[in-house]
Amino acid sequence: PTGPPSVCLTTPTDSTCSNYTIPASTISAAVSDICKASSFLPGCSLNTACADHSLNQTYCAPLTVLATLCTAKEDTALTGAACSKSYQTFCSNSSLIPACKTQVAFPELPSGKIATGLIYSVCQEMPGMKGCKICPAPEASTGYSVCDEMAALKDLCLDMPEMTQCPSYNKMCNSTKFAPFCSANSSGGHGGHGGHGNNNQTTPGTDKGKNDANAMASSLVMTSVLAAIAGLVSMTL
Repeated sequence: PTGPPSVCLTTPTDSTCSNYTIPASTISAAVSDICKASSFLPGCSLNTACADHSLNQTYCAPLTVLATLCTAKEDTALTGAACSKSYQTFCSNSSLIPACKTQVAFPELPSGKIATGLIYSVCQEMPGMKGCKICPAPEASTGYSVCDEMAALKDLCLDMPEMTQCPSYNKMCNSTKFAPFCSANSSGGHGGHGGHGNNNQTTPGTDKGKNDANAMASSLVMTSVLAAIAGLVSMTL
């Protein structure tokens, strides 16, 4: 049964909400509101991946996608407006809506800001890795790389899972086995800009001089950005 939206979507502590089902259109509208402007966020990549209905619905439930976006604290500058009038209202801590307790955020999926920091950290150390072709340096104005962040992180950490930037990624994949983010044989389901294909792959060390020069230039430009995200990255290591 569905209760009146005017009650449960605004006052989820009402006694009628214990049997309420959030309309799919309400959830999809909130996700779309975020992802149309910030498609590079990992939660948006999850939303795109989940268009494949054969995937594990534990991780692809619509409210799980929205929860993933709205509980990533480091991304509130991008998600806060949409989340404050949707998920954070009807799935508040005291909400009685059942799905808020059962369709929770994707476990261990990094926020966009954390993913950007991890990728940038790896690619400053080893700019020749093929995953570094996917994402540019973070934008100085936002601190984000506008790219397919999960494709880049997946490529880097599958190539060298022992890197110090990869324990949280490895933990996520050991726990979920979610193919679009964790399997080398799965290339679908990525959001954001930038591709992930054979045309972007290079042998580590190719164009080393060019890569090193670019890394040095990026390092000078990105000093202020790294200062902002260094603390976030260290929390994941």
